[in-house]
Amino acid sequence: MHHDEDLLEQLTTDHRSVLVRFSELSGIPSGDPQRKDLTDLVTDRLVRHTRAEEQHLYPLVRDRLADGPAVVERELADHRAVEALLAELRPTHATSPRFDRLVARLVEEVTRHAGDEEARLFPAVRAVASEAELRELAARARETKESSTGRPRHQPPTERPADRLPPPERTVVERMRDFLTPGGPH
Repeated sequence: MHHDEDLLEQLTTDHRSVLVRFSELSGIPSGDPQRKDLTDLVTDRLVRHTRAEEQHLYPLVRDRLADGPAVVERELADHRAVEALLAELRPTHATSPRFDRLVARLVEEVTRHAGDEEARLFPAVRAVASEAELRELAARARETKESSTGRPRHQPPTERPADRLPPPERTVVERMRDFLTPGGPH
């Protein structure tokens, strides 16, 4: 990743990276556990990428392009469709025939979406934004991608959070004191 690139160059690089991963995925035999590992990597990158677009590109599109609100709504609909596929893929085992069907749909959706953005949206944004502005947005987008969980929205964490409630056999006063004391029960 180049820190002197602008937002549109950065997003295009993200697209290329995911498309390369899709190509690698097509070379791994059906049912191979590596397909799941690579799909998880792609999921992480796609989610981070979409967060950056939604937080840094789409507000600019909404404000600067004549049809900006409608364009953003279409783009967000695409993101929702991809995230729904990612949510279905996450619990699906690589050995399942459903896994390959979901991957095929994901590849199709993402490839179409990325191509449309690069052909239509990015040139329109470049025409209405300064280079300095796009470079500043690239820096913010990098921060967003680094701080994102990489997990699709509404996805449960992979582990349950620790139960920090004190055991019920203690008195109310003891339980309240333990609950309010940093580090939990003694």
